[in-house]
Amino acid sequence: MRGHVTADDGTRLAYRRLGDGPRVVTLLHSLALDGSWFLPLARALGDTYSFVVPDFRGHGESGYGPAPVTLPRVVADVVTLWDSLGVDCGMVCGVSLGGMIAQGLVAEAPERVRAVALMATTGAYDPQAREGTFARAAMAREPGGMVRLESSTLERWFGDAAQDAGDPLVASARARLLATDGEIHAAYLEAMTEVGSFVRPQRPPPTLVVGGIDDRSTPPVIIEALAASIPGARLSFTKGGHLAAFTDTDAVAPLLGAFFDA
Repeated sequence: MRGHVTADDGTRLAYRRLGDGPRVVTLLHSLALDGSWFLPLARALGDTYSFVVPDFRGHGESGYGPAPVTLPRVVADVVTLWDSLGVDCGMVCGVSLGGMIAQGLVAEAPERVRAVALMATTGAYDPQAREGTFARAAMAREPGGMVRLESSTLERWFGDAAQDAGDPLVASARARLLATDGEIHAAYLEAMTEVGSFVRPQRPPPTLVVGGIDDRSTPPVIIEALAASIPGARLSFTKGGHLAAFTDTDAVAPLLGAFFDA
């Protein structure tokens, strides 16, 4: 089922509902993609779950809104969606940008997050990472900037597979990236650097932190640091790179299923 809700600033936000199992999992996508990328993972996780899958503002079929995006703004959008759908509490899985939004949900609505899986994401930007991210944001705003970002971004997402013109996921990601508004992309990049400002609860929900062993965007040292910063967090690595949730679903689904079933 596909639908939409309206945020408090009037922005139309799209979402998908998948499955009809009793346990609800909210799936949060990565930058420049949308909720449709989770369809294979939702199928692989099985029919004991139902899934809430938003398109973040400025992505997929969602509008962007009147003001530059912030992470707290997107966190509030997800809460609005939960309220509209009657989701009082459930599990959350976020990939990259989605993992940052998941951390914001734990910070802002901890009573509504039963368990959280954070994939290919970070909990803070050091000065070097912040500088590099702001440089990419500045490039995105330039005429032709998204074209200039294409090669490096796909390499960060897919590694060597980014050169495979016949890979349908790479082709789809390239098309979506090049169709992205440079100003929106830049605003998200800048917003992501503020992920460290979320105040985590002293007793976070059960947390699984997952990295891809070949991730060139958030390499293992970043994944390990995130896991170490969250009391009681479990740390796991899977085959694949930054988008392992989409490229290596066969490995990721059992890992998530075992965590959510625990």
